[in-house]
Formats: sequence, C-alpha cells, structure tokens
Amino acid sequence: MYMKHLTSITCRLLLVSLLAVSASVPASAQRTQAAGFDDDWVFWGYPAVYLNYQAKMAYPLIDKMLQAYPPAVETDKHRQLALVTLDQFLHDADYYRRDAFYPFVNVRMARMLDAMDETVLSGVRVYKLYNSGFILKTLKTTVAIDIVPGGENYKALLTDSVIGEIADRCDILLVTNSDSKHANRKVANAFVEAGKKVIVPKGLWSNLGETVVATGEAGVDEGIDLGAMTLHILPGHNGNVRNNVYIMDFKGRGIVAHTGAQDNNSDWEWIDRIHDQYNIDILLTKSQNIYLDAMLKGFQPRLVITSHENEMESTVDRRESYWTTQKRMKSLAELGIPNVVMTWGEAFDYADSESKNISSSANKVLIDGHIYIERKGSIYTPSGIKVK
Repeated sequence: MYMKHLTSITCRLLLVSLLAVSASVPASAQRTQAAGFDDDWVFWGYPAVYLNYQAKMAYPLIDKMLQAYPPAVETDKHRQLALVTLDQFLHDADYYRRDAFYPFVNVRMARMLDAMDETVLSGVRVYKLYNSGFILKTLKTTVAIDIVPGGENYKALLTDSVIGEIADRCDILLVTNSDSKHANRKVANAFVEAGKKVIVPKGLWSNLGETVVATGEAGVDEGIDLGAMTLHILPGHNGNVRNNVYIMDFKGRGIVAHTGAQDNNSDWEWIDRIHDQYNIDILLTKSQNIYLDAMLKGFQPRLVITSHENEMESTVDRRESYWTTQKRMKSLAELGIPNVVMTWGEAFDYADSESKNISSSANKVLIDGHIYIERKGSIYTPSGIKVK
C-alpha cells in the first residue's frame, strides 16, 4: 500500500512538472507544422522548416541577380556575390529537401530553352548546363556535349521533358567518356529517337542505334566533316578509361575544345604541344584539375570556361564551388588567358574574328545563311567588300 501511495505521488509530481514546462514554452513553439508559419515567421523548434523557408526566399533573388549581371570576363561584384551566395545554398547537405531548389533549376532551364530558339548571327554562343554539360550554338549548327540529368542519388535536375527539348534543338550529342557524370543512356536515347547523331568513345552504347558512332582510336586525330563543323577527336584518358577530347572547328565562327574528365599523365606529351596544331578560341575544361595551368599552357585558348563546379552527387567537401574556381583562375592570371565563370542555364557569346570588323553603327543582316552588313542602303561583306 505504501509503494502504491508513493507511485501515485510521483506521478502527480511528474504531471505538475510537465505542465509547468509546457506553460513556460511560447505557444508558437508548440504548434504543429500544419498550422503554418506564414503568419508570424517564428520557427522555434523547426530548424529544417526555417532552412526551407530561407531557401525559398534566396533562390529567386539569386536568379534575378544572375540575370541582371550575366557571365562576363570581368566579374562584377554583384555577380560575384550572387555566385558565392548560390555556392552557400548548393553546399547544403539537404539541398534536395528544399522546396525552392528544383524550381530554381527548372526556371533556368526553361529560360535557356527559349534562348536557344534565337538565331546566333555570329561567333559561338555557349550555354552551360549541369556538371560538364555544354551546348554550343552557331548560325548553322547546335552541338550538345556531356548532357546528363544529374541527381543520381535523389531527383534528377533535368526532367525528361527538358532533355527531350534539348535533343530537339540540337544537331548532335558528343559524349567524352563513360562516367555517369558525363554519359547518360537516357539522354543519348532521346537524341537517337530525335534522329540526331551521337558520338561516344569506343565501347560505350554500341547497341543503342545506328546514329551512335563509337570513335576515338589511340594516337589518331579523327577529323569528321559534319557540314557546319569539323570534329577532331583526340585520344585522351581519365585514368585508364578512354576519354575523347573533342575539338570542334565551326569553320570561321570559332574553334572550341572540350577536355571532358581528362586526367592521365601519359597524355601530357601531346597536350603540351596541342597549340601547335590547333588555334583554340574557347577551352571547356574542369576547374579542379590539379594541373590546370599545364592544361591552359597546352591548349593556349583565347578564353577558358570551366566545368564540374557544384557536382551535387559529391559530398559537400568535394563539391567544387564557384568561388574556388574564381580563386584558382586568379592565381593563373599571369598566363594572360581570360576566363568566364558560368552556372546552369547561362549563356555567353563569343564573337568570331569576322564579327569584330563590323562597325557598331551598321546593321547586321542575314541573307541565305550568311552575315552581311547593311549601310546606307548598300550591302557589304563583314570585311567591307560591297556586294550590291
């Protein structure tokens, strides 16, 4: 009986203690998530909800700032701040749980697709996508390289519809190597179904379809005439895995090289001298290459655009940020090679040598697929020769 009485007293004391603690905690901290937070913006006891709201506030502002300050050789301080802020949110270990992350990506992809419908009158327009993915558009052709959906561990960054839209707008897909950060069978199949050519390293997707061309023999520069572009394929490697290094000659509009995941010391013998053979305008290469200076000295491009920043499949410590790319490129400033840091969905226009001869006071016109200059009712070639 004594033990029963003691237990009853203990229970009453415990109940009184709990009531006292409950009374001391603000009502806002006791509410359920269903009650919502939009009335008072108090998130006590819900750190995950707070981080989600913060992302919903930040991503649209980052997007607007990046639109206002697009990619350029000289990075504006406003753009730099936007990129650093984006780095911060993309280095959230739970980024995929934030409601604003995928809408941010989708909006930028939709904007890029709309821009791809525009005619590029001169030079090469470079669109940057996830990881090592790029799209190169000229007046006469559009080339996609290393397009992957991303999000291997969670939800894809590029939806199936976006991949289909990209395939419809491009003429060819180039894949540098078999790594999933560069090669994706679903993407390749979308290009095949659209009747587009796909060029891959030997041994990859040999049974995907007739439009898939496996190439890249060791020691051979395979020059392939694709109409508006001559494609040179050089035998690179990522470790012991074949990695095609592509050099795309757009026949007077620019020459662009893409190194994929090139990383093999035995290849430096030809990379060190590649500038003797090709006059590279733009080099697309991974930012975290520990021999980035040697890569730039070998290709000697007029401009470098980096890739592989913010691989979301990587852990936070291995997720290369845009600010580290900027720091790394600044340390290589003595090489005198301009660089542009881009993020997903952005475009950068590279002017070819002919377009630099066009007076800003003249009007560019497109006649039968060629650029001419209209001045005072007469038509001239870009070099100034009167046509009519």
